[in-house]
Amino acid sequence: MDLVKEEIFSDRLSVPLSSTRPPNDPDTELFVLDLIQDRVIAAGGDVVVLVDACVIRHHCRNEVLDLLKRTGFPVYGTPMGKTAIEEDYDRYGGVCFIPYSSYVII
Repeated sequence: MDLVKEEIFSDRLSVPLSSTRPPNDPDTELFVLDLIQDRVIAAGGDVVVLVDACVIRHHCRNEVLDLLKRTGFPVYGTPMGKTAIEEDYDRYGGVCFIPYSSYVII
């Protein structure tokens, strides 16, 4: 079905979008936190945080910064998420560009 020339009414544009996030399922949240903790332990603490544009899109910059401050993990941004963490943050390592399974730190 080709909808290119179909007329679309603008009525639905008057309905505001909600940015309210639903609460996390407690069991799923606990499972994910346990999994992350296990992987950090398995890595011997040799961990970096890679921040992308989703941090900006989902309005969780404060949560990410809190995680970084509490853990002391170094952080890199992706090209689309490079403004999510201030470049003068003491553990900021730069922009990580990952083309085809290799990586380059800019």
